[in-house]
Amino acid sequence: MSRRRLVGGRLAWGAAAVMLCAGLARHPPAEAAPETVVVVLPAAVSFFVTDVNAPTPGLPSPTPVSFQSATIKNQRALEISIRADSDFVPAGGGPAIPASLVSWSVSSVAGGYGSDGTLSTTSYGLVYQSVEAVVHGPPGSATLGGGFDVAWTLAAPGAAIRAGAHLVTLRWKLESIKP
Repeated sequence: MSRRRLVGGRLAWGAAAVMLCAGLARHPPAEAAPETVVVVLPAAVSFFVTDVNAPTPGLPSPTPVSFQSATIKNQRALEISIRADSDFVPAGGGPAIPASLVSWSVSSVAGGYGSDGTLSTTSYGLVYQSVEAVVHGPPGSATLGGGFDVAWTLAAPGAAIRAGAHLVTLRWKLESIKP
């Protein structure tokens, strides 16, 4: 599991900036107060394929994803999306397994709603959206927390793929959005 932090619109691992979140970058300077979140999510999912003609569950199963101390501006929500870095090549070589053979289902959702989907190497798929932050009193930010479990499935990769351990690398996107 990776522990990442969204600070001032940047997804960071420790102090190093990793990715700019487009939703936060669009705010004018008048809204300069940072939106932050501490999130725990997996960097990759493993599949131990024993039968290339049958679906294989991903590990860990389910994969817990949680966030805490999300400081989000009034009437905004935290959106978590995912894509695969690339199709994945089996450890022993051979043809690549298309990332599109990996699907996910979301359960045990807290503080928002989840969305099932299929991995892509070209576009992000919505996994989770938090409830809208509502600030009572002076304008500012609200603090949210929540999480969900993700169950991964690799569809039968077919006879051209070797049985064994396979790993797909994930790229997560965290955004503050106006629902």
